[in-house]
Amino acid sequence: MSFGRCGASDYLFCMSARPFCESEYATLLSHFTGPGRTRDRLLLIMGCGLGYRISELLSVRVGDVWRGEEVAQEVTIARRHLKGGHGPHRRAVKGRRVVLSEAVRSALAGHLAVIGTGNPDLALFTSAKAHGQPMGRSMVFKLLRGACAACGITNARVSTHSLRKTFVGRVYRASGNDLIATQRIVGHTNPATTARYLETDSAHLDDLVRHLAA
Repeated sequence: MSFGRCGASDYLFCMSARPFCESEYATLLSHFTGPGRTRDRLLLIMGCGLGYRISELLSVRVGDVWRGEEVAQEVTIARRHLKGGHGPHRRAVKGRRVVLSEAVRSALAGHLAVIGTGNPDLALFTSAKAHGQPMGRSMVFKLLRGACAACGITNARVSTHSLRKTFVGRVYRASGNDLIATQRIVGHTNPATTARYLETDSAHLDDLVRHLAA
């Protein structure tokens, strides 16, 4: 198995991450609402609404989402920023395009109103110390875990990959539990990988068995 730009330990850490349930997502969204939190709110909305890996999400620049007079209808992450985009098999990796929902576009508009749209090379997710460049993954990790702690949400197994796993679960449910459709939307090469992203509640499994026809 190839881990692309991530090592084996990174892969295992990502796979152990848990998704947010919808009530946790709503609580975090409320936590990130307020002055000076447009970046953090957008990070949560885009992370759970587009399904990009954190390194891919942090690569987004203003010019990728702004079309002169309005927020773009879709965003494409270039191959060089995708997992495997720098590896020996990079030619097999294609840029990934995702359409933007109105919720994402609205959050984008709010954040762009704060940071401005004049510099297309400005990182969408930056910090004062980053000077216009993307904030680091470790900063996002601390941000998410700190927010969970502040909101009374257990931060066990919460990591930056929790955002992508939340997206995968949402797509799976919205598709009527269509694993292949979910795989294609998420961009996995193998549906088995997608299946490992989906966490099933034990109570739900018990309920399925309980209602089996005699």
